[in-house]
Amino acid sequence: MKDYSIGDSEYKLMELIWQYAPISSGELSDICEQVHGWKKTTVYTMIKRLCDKGFIANNKAKITYLVRREEIQHHQSNDLVQKNFQGSLPSFVNAFLGNGDNSLSKDEAAKLIEMIEKHTK
Repeated sequence: MKDYSIGDSEYKLMELIWQYAPISSGELSDICEQVHGWKKTTVYTMIKRLCDKGFIANNKAKITYLVRREEIQHHQSNDLVQKNFQGSLPSFVNAFLGNGDNSLSKDEAAKLIEMIEKHTK
Protein backbone atom coordinates (compact mmCIF):
# COMPACT_ATOMS: atom_id res chain seq x y z
CA MET A 1 0.00 0.00 0.00
CA LYS A 2 1.25 3.48 -0.90
CA ASP A 3 2.38 5.74 1.94
CA TYR A 4 0.29 8.92 1.78
CA SER A 5 2.03 10.71 4.65
CA ILE A 6 2.83 14.27 3.71
CA GLY A 7 4.11 17.22 5.73
CA ASP A 8 2.32 20.55 6.01
CA SER A 9 4.78 22.37 3.72
CA GLU A 10 4.67 19.55 1.19
CA TYR A 11 0.87 19.73 1.21
CA LYS A 12 1.02 23.49 0.61
CA LEU A 13 3.29 22.85 -2.36
CA MET A 14 0.91 20.16 -3.62
CA GLU A 15 -1.97 22.67 -3.42
CA LEU A 16 -0.08 24.92 -5.85
CA ILE A 17 0.80 22.00 -8.11
CA TRP A 18 -2.85 20.87 -8.22
CA GLN A 19 -3.84 24.42 -9.07
CA TYR A 20 -1.25 25.16 -11.77
CA ALA A 21 -0.07 21.81 -13.21
CA PRO A 22 1.51 21.29 -15.58
CA ILE A 23 3.98 23.98 -14.49
CA SER A 24 7.70 24.48 -14.87
CA SER A 25 9.77 24.09 -11.72
CA GLY A 26 11.03 27.66 -12.15
CA GLU A 27 7.50 29.08 -12.32
CA LEU A 28 6.50 26.98 -9.33
CA SER A 29 9.49 28.26 -7.39
CA ASP A 30 8.55 31.86 -8.21
CA ILE A 31 4.96 31.31 -7.06
CA CYS A 32 6.18 29.67 -3.83
CA GLU A 33 8.42 32.64 -3.12
CA GLN A 34 5.52 35.07 -3.63
CA VAL A 35 2.93 33.03 -1.72
CA HIS A 36 4.99 31.41 1.04
CA GLY A 37 8.33 33.25 1.01
CA TRP A 38 10.21 30.02 0.25
CA LYS A 39 13.67 30.02 -1.34
CA LYS A 40 14.29 28.17 -4.59
CA THR A 41 16.43 25.53 -2.83
CA THR A 42 13.59 24.80 -0.39
CA VAL A 43 11.10 24.35 -3.22
CA TYR A 44 13.46 22.11 -5.21
CA THR A 45 14.12 19.97 -2.13
CA MET A 46 10.38 19.50 -1.62
CA ILE A 47 9.88 18.74 -5.32
CA LYS A 48 12.51 15.99 -5.01
CA ARG A 49 10.83 14.54 -1.90
CA LEU A 50 7.39 14.58 -3.54
CA CYS A 51 8.84 12.87 -6.63
CA ASP A 52 10.48 10.22 -4.42
CA LYS A 53 7.12 9.61 -2.69
CA GLY A 54 5.40 9.24 -6.05
CA PHE A 55 3.07 12.22 -5.61
CA ILE A 56 4.41 14.22 -8.56
CA ALA A 57 6.50 13.79 -11.69
CA ASN A 58 9.27 16.14 -12.80
CA ASN A 59 9.93 15.55 -16.48
CA LYS A 60 12.34 18.03 -18.10
CA ALA A 61 11.58 20.58 -15.35
CA LYS A 62 7.81 20.28 -15.99
CA ILE A 63 5.88 19.36 -12.83
CA THR A 64 2.69 17.30 -12.97
CA TYR A 65 0.79 15.57 -10.19
CA LEU A 66 0.37 11.81 -10.04
CA VAL A 67 -1.91 11.73 -6.99
CA ARG A 68 -5.16 13.68 -6.80
CA ARG A 69 -5.99 15.94 -3.85
CA GLU A 70 -8.99 13.76 -2.92
CA GLU A 71 -6.79 10.67 -2.73
CA ILE A 72 -4.44 12.25 -0.20
CA GLN A 73 -7.34 13.75 1.77
CA HIS A 74 -9.06 10.36 1.92
CA HIS A 75 -6.02 8.58 3.30
CA GLN A 76 -5.12 11.36 5.72
CA SER A 77 -8.64 11.55 7.12
CA ASN A 78 -8.76 7.76 7.54
CA ASP A 79 -5.40 7.86 9.32
CA LEU A 80 -6.63 10.63 11.63
CA VAL A 81 -9.76 8.69 12.59
CA GLN A 82 -7.78 5.46 13.11
CA LYS A 83 -5.01 7.10 15.13
CA ASN A 84 -7.00 9.50 17.31
CA PHE A 85 -10.48 7.95 17.53
CA GLN A 86 -9.79 4.19 17.38
CA GLY A 87 -11.45 4.09 13.96
CA SER A 88 -14.75 5.49 15.23
CA LEU A 89 -16.20 8.03 12.81
CA PRO A 90 -19.01 8.97 15.25
CA SER A 91 -16.35 9.78 17.90
CA PHE A 92 -14.56 11.99 15.39
CA VAL A 93 -17.76 13.82 14.41
CA ASN A 94 -18.66 14.29 18.07
CA ALA A 95 -15.19 15.71 18.82
CA PHE A 96 -15.40 17.96 15.74
CA LEU A 97 -18.80 19.35 16.67
CA GLY A 98 -17.73 19.65 20.31
CA ASN A 99 -19.86 21.83 22.51
CA GLY A 100 -21.54 23.69 19.66
CA ASP A 101 -18.57 25.75 18.49
CA ASN A 102 -18.78 24.08 15.07
CA SER A 103 -22.54 24.00 14.56
CA LEU A 104 -23.88 22.87 11.20
CA SER A 105 -26.25 24.76 8.95
CA LYS A 106 -29.40 22.92 7.84
CA ASP A 107 -27.87 22.57 4.34
CA GLU A 108 -24.65 21.07 5.74
CA ALA A 109 -26.61 18.65 7.91
CA ALA A 110 -28.76 17.62 4.94
CA LYS A 111 -25.64 17.01 2.81
CA LEU A 112 -24.09 14.90 5.58
CA ILE A 113 -27.26 12.85 5.94
CA GLU A 114 -27.33 12.31 2.17
CA MET A 115 -23.68 11.16 2.20
CA ILE A 116 -24.28 8.83 5.13
CA GLU A 117 -27.28 7.25 3.39
CA LYS A 118 -25.27 6.84 0.19
CA HIS A 119 -22.42 5.09 2.01
CA THR A 120 -24.50 2.95 4.38
CA LYS A 121 -24.11 -0.78 3.77
